[in-house]
Amino acid sequence: MTKHTIIILLILAFFPIKSFSEEYPVPRWLSLKGDANMRKGPNINASIKFQYQFKGYPMEVIRQNEEWRLVRDPLTKTEGWMSRVLFNNKRHVITSNKQVNYGYKSANKNEIIAKLAYGVHAKVITCNSSWCHLVIKSDKKTYKMFVEKKNLYGIYNHEIIN
Repeated sequence: MTKHTIIILLILAFFPIKSFSEEYPVPRWLSLKGDANMRKGPNINASIKFQYQFKGYPMEVIRQNEEWRLVRDPLTKTEGWMSRVLFNNKRHVITSNKQVNYGYKSANKNEIIAKLAYGVHAKVITCNSSWCHLVIKSDKKTYKMFVEKKNLYGIYNHEIIN
C-alpha cells in the first residue's frame, strides 16, 4: 500500500462519512413547496399517481434515497414517490379528528375560539409535548390558536418545535 492510501484509510476510520439516511431520519414529516406530482416510482419517467396543488401540504416520508422520497398522504393514505426538491422544512399540519377539532386561545383550554372541521390546514408556530400553536389563514384573515397535538397530521407526538 502506498503512503497516500494508508492516510486515506486512517482518515476514513476516524472520520467516517455520514450516509444520507443517518442525517435525515425516517419516518419524518415534510411540507410541499407548491404544486407537485406523486409518482408510481422514483424517477421522472414514472407515471403520475396524484397531483397536488397545495403549498404547505404535509407528507410523511416513509422511505428515501438520495433524490426521491416515498411519501404517504395523511388524509388519503395514498403512497408514492416525490422528488426531494418538492419539499421544504417549514412545518404544516392538517386537523385529523373527523368529529370536531377545537382551537383554543391558550393551551389551558380556557376559551374555545374555533371549531375546526376535518382536514383544516395550518402552519406550525410551536409545539410542546401536548399542544401546537398554529396559524390558520381563511378568507384573507389570519387566526392563531392552540390545537391538541393528538388531533393533527403532520407532527409526531414526541416532536417538540420551538
